[in-house]
Amino acid sequence: FERMTQRLKGWSRGEVVVATSPKDPDARICKRILGLPGDRVKVLAAGDEKEVLIPRGHVWLEGDNKAASHDSRHYGPVPVGLLQGKVRLKLWSPLEIGPVRVVPP
Repeated sequence: FERMTQRLKGWSRGEVVVATSPKDPDARICKRILGLPGDRVKVLAAGDEKEVLIPRGHVWLEGDNKAASHDSRHYGPVPVGLLQGKVRLKLWSPLEIGPVRVVPP
């Protein structure tokens, strides 16, 4: 992951980032930003849809594999201070090597 462009351009919806896990400070997570401060994100929880307002200084992170991802749907908005950098290139598996696309929500 690279750490320079967020200092120049900030964070954007759809970017894949590496962050310190909000549940385990010794672990890193790799998730996509789906919400920025002030955004309202719709979340399905136990069959009900609810809307979450992302507070200032936080982002909403979700994994691309929604069925198996432990993300903001479980631990809520993530402090921006836990974000470490943007993922630009996927190196594994060999069939998937290439740039990581920014996919706006």
